[in-house]
Amino acid sequence: MEHNIVIETSEIDFQVRSGKREPIPDAHGDKILEFLSALIEMCWNQIPNERPTFDQLDQKLSVSI
Repeated sequence: MEHNIVIETSEIDFQVRSGKREPIPDAHGDKILEFLSALIEMCWNQIPNERPTFDQLDQKLSVSI
C-alpha cells in the first residue's frame, strides 16, 4: 500500500509541476464562488513571485467575505 502512495504522490507532483490542475467547477453566477475560483487560480500561478502572499490573501478574504 505504501508503494502506491509514493507513486500517486510522484504523479501528483509531476502533474502540478507541469501546470495541470483539477478543473474548478463553474460558479453558475455565484459571486462568492467566482471570487474564490479566481483566488485559487491566482495561487496556482506557475511563477512564484506572481502568486499572492498570505497577507494579500488575508486582505482579499477579509474585504470580500
